[in-house]
Amino acid sequence: MENKFEYLDNVVLAADSDIVKKQKSPLKGILILLVGAGVLYWGAVHVSSSSSDVLSSFLIIVGLILIVWGIIAFFMKGERYVVKSTGKVLKKHKVYIAPNYSTKLYQLVEDEKYEDLHNISRTNQSNLSMEILCEDDGQYALLQVMEFVPYNDIPMSPVKVCRGAQAQYVADFLK
Repeated sequence: MENKFEYLDNVVLAADSDIVKKQKSPLKGILILLVGAGVLYWGAVHVSSSSSDVLSSFLIIVGLILIVWGIIAFFMKGERYVVKSTGKVLKKHKVYIAPNYSTKLYQLVEDEKYEDLHNISRTNQSNLSMEILCEDDGQYALLQVMEFVPYNDIPMSPVKVCRGAQAQYVADFLK
């Protein structure tokens, strides 16, 4: 079977696309790390010199937890998709569809009748799925039907771009 459709990620990251992939800022991790260091220092130096050993131990443990959390948050390579024109973030979703709805799903996507998506049955695991990038406010969405063929998800439809009411139908389907 020949793959005749581009993957969603490739279409999104194309040079002429209105979407860019951005790295999340490491600022959150740095701030958590600094707060943890401050709590650890306060618990070890200032509180331990007074009479409360329980409070000192508690602050040291909280400080260590915050430091570990800050280090993990700093090194996590978070990425997000952002619409260039609006600056809004797109969230990526993968929705598994019951296999017996494949014909209906293909027809809905081909005809762009996204208002009927609520009639499609979801499942926890299936070889049929939809990859969707959608704004929180439901004004912009991209979707593609995928099928799992051993070891890979293969695109079975072109990437569809939805705006306005169509995007809202897709966002409502995700809820």
